[in-house]
Amino acid sequence: MKKWSFIVDVKDWTNLKTIVEEKTKEIVGSLGKPNSKRAIYRVTAIFYQKKDKWLKNDPLIPRGIDLDNLLKQVFDGLGPIIGYRKDWTGKNEHSGVMDANIVEVYAKKVNSGSNKEFLSVEIELLYESDIET
Repeated sequence: MKKWSFIVDVKDWTNLKTIVEEKTKEIVGSLGKPNSKRAIYRVTAIFYQKKDKWLKNDPLIPRGIDLDNLLKQVFDGLGPIIGYRKDWTGKNEHSGVMDANIVEVYAKKVNSGSNKEFLSVEIELLYESDIET
């Protein structure tokens, strides 16, 4: 199946959705997007946080933004690949991301060991359907 992946340098974790969305638009421009609106995905996200965001006396214990809050921003930025929902009127296609199509997630935070922070994301297409609902 098809995969999209990228690594981005992150300077502001609060702006993560925009960073991810810009990168996914760039990737779709070069690799294309799924052929169907009905598809399911596996997402892998690894957050490399700088060493200052980990306890000094135990560098295996993180501080900072919770993993679920980081993941929400990543999911919201994946719209160019996984698609957008329409609002209840059916007119506004960008009322949210079709994150219900993500059926499997692997995520973790790791210590980058430096003062730099990165995000690695892989989106794998698991199944596509031509059936319209």
